[in-house]
Amino acid sequence: MIIKKSKKPSAEPERLIKNIADLFDADLVIVRNDGCEILFMNSTASKRADPEQQSAASCKSGYSSLFPDLCESCRRKSGSEGGTAAFDIKDKDGKVFSVIRNSIEWLDGKPATAFILRDVDEERSAKLKMYNLAYIDQLTGTPNRQKLKEDFEAAVKDIKNDRACGIVAILDLDNFKAINDNYGHNTGDEMLRRITAYLVGDSAFKGHLYRLGGDEFVLFFKEAPSRFEDQTAFRTYYEELLKKALLTYTMPNIEDKCTISMGVASYPAQGDSLSELLRKADIALYRAKNQGRNNVVFFEDKYDASKKFKDVYINMQPIMLKNGNTYGYELVDSDRSGKDDDDAFSLSEIDRTLDALGLNDIKDNNKYFISFTKQLLNKAVLKNLPRNKFVIQINASDKCTDEKMQLYKQLCSSGYSLALANVDSGNLNQELLDLVEYCKFEPGGISGSEQMNLIAANPTKTFIAADVSTNEEFETARRRGFTLFQGYFFNQQVVTKKEKDIEPLKANYFRLLQLTSTDNYVDFNEISEVISSDVALSYKLLRLLNSAAVGLRNRVSSILVALTFLGEENLKQWISVLALRGVSNEKPLELVRMSLIRARFGEILAHSFKPPKDARHVFMAGLLSLLHVALDKTKEEMLDEIAVADKIRDSLLGDDGPYSEILKFFENYEHSNWAEITRFSEKNGISCASINHAYIKAVEWCNGLMSAY
Repeated sequence: MIIKKSKKPSAEPERLIKNIADLFDADLVIVRNDGCEILFMNSTASKRADPEQQSAASCKSGYSSLFPDLCESCRRKSGSEGGTAAFDIKDKDGKVFSVIRNSIEWLDGKPATAFILRDVDEERSAKLKMYNLAYIDQLTGTPNRQKLKEDFEAAVKDIKNDRACGIVAILDLDNFKAINDNYGHNTGDEMLRRITAYLVGDSAFKGHLYRLGGDEFVLFFKEAPSRFEDQTAFRTYYEELLKKALLTYTMPNIEDKCTISMGVASYPAQGDSLSELLRKADIALYRAKNQGRNNVVFFEDKYDASKKFKDVYINMQPIMLKNGNTYGYELVDSDRSGKDDDDAFSLSEIDRTLDALGLNDIKDNNKYFISFTKQLLNKAVLKNLPRNKFVIQINASDKCTDEKMQLYKQLCSSGYSLALANVDSGNLNQELLDLVEYCKFEPGGISGSEQMNLIAANPTKTFIAADVSTNEEFETARRRGFTLFQGYFFNQQVVTKKEKDIEPLKANYFRLLQLTSTDNYVDFNEISEVISSDVALSYKLLRLLNSAAVGLRNRVSSILVALTFLGEENLKQWISVLALRGVSNEKPLELVRMSLIRARFGEILAHSFKPPKDARHVFMAGLLSLLHVALDKTKEEMLDEIAVADKIRDSLLGDDGPYSEILKFFENYEHSNWAEITRFSEKNGISCASINHAYIKAVEWCNGLMSAY
């Protein structure tokens, strides 16, 4: 132990410092700034220094000689805020030490500088080794599949918020198998290393290349959408970039040569999940092989030979309880022809559905009804498909063979609930009925009296009335004993007379909608006055601002300041949810959900319409399209109380407004009128992939918004 000081302190502080400092698993050195006079070294630092270094009065001539860069690093860090700095240095043997430099007051009351140096070389080497084992391909030195997965997941938030676009490209080596077979695996490995070294040596590909395995690699690029004027510019950019890899790769003393074939999928247009993008890139890759190799092919819908239909859409139709609460949703897609074809591609296949709608991330208690396919018995699906969330729906019209019955029983034994759908008097199978938990009747399939008798005879089953489109149909089904109701009966109400005025608290919600539904700038002062007059609204706003959903560091208590913190866009979203909930609190919450999905769905597609539409107007038209139902008013009465833009008003009230066709598009989509959706998409030149992508984005946005607000 070495202690040097200009003024002798009492023995007790000295012993205390010694005892504490000797517990450090690090070097502790305290110096005086002027001349770097050593005041103190703990036992760890003393053992590292030789006798001559220990006896030196100055750090410059003693201890720092162990670390060639210590003095220089100290001088560079001397201007750090508060006299504190952290940096790394190496000793004479090349070992890495982390250094913490701090200004302190020494025992004599005068300023000094404390250095804590810790040997982190072994720790960092171990961490680097573990990282390399987990994320780096040992043959080529490139990141592996796991690293690709994590890098893509890190980008997902930007992708889903339309803040990122790019490509996932699969490439493999043409003629690589011949090299392995003719010259051995060592030569093949060397070819992989050389090609990899060439690609990562090009700045265009460095940091973007991953090895999947064998001779398959992936290039993953992410860009800001603002970089490209349109899809043509996007594709041209990546075509030119990727063509740089299309060379003939050779090695000395061997005759065989390698080229590269590449398949490309773009996001978000063709998906925002890695599994879906890799699947589509793989389809494009094999097309590149079939076209002669050594080329780049971008995925197009027409290449997907596994699809039976040209256009594929998916939506979620609500299944309601008697009280109007949502029980669950049936996932309905356009790619089921009703035929018993278990090998046909369908968005009902659960791996695709989970990827598309992100249902694994939904934390609600809703049930999701999906169509049965043999793919559901895949071990990976059975392992990952939540048993408490999904109900497997069997089509009663399909012939129930002994083989299929065994498959259904296998799903039951795996813990899944089954539903029997499309039941009529001609296809009711008692053995199947005994197996399932749910039973669904379509209109006209079986008489009312037969329905009542069947429901009464099976009290342990849950019966669903399908395609309930009006309140009258709902009441009829309820009287017959149904407990679940699928359809949009809650938004079919037609009001012919003016109802009572809006209640005082509802009036505040209504006023907020008025203040945010015009083209004018948001008046924060006026909105602040409305919210301040309502204790419940004030509480909800302040709770939102102080929640993790917004993540402010400092809590707020002023309503006006709170609104300013929230910002105009977030404020409009919050008001959309709160107002819709507030004015429709006696109506099913599904009305709020449908309104929000319509608004966001149209907003995403607005610029794709012919001609392009005002996204703000389309959003507001969708948001208000069901509000009259929530208010028990006619559309005219509702719009007399909200100063919306004329284009929105005309579209809500008639069939020839600028957005009337879009409102009809929403309705057709919700009711799965796929032929009309295809007609609409062709008229506007919008691909089915873009429509499907926009719907999925809208659902994700709605789920996040309703959970946050």
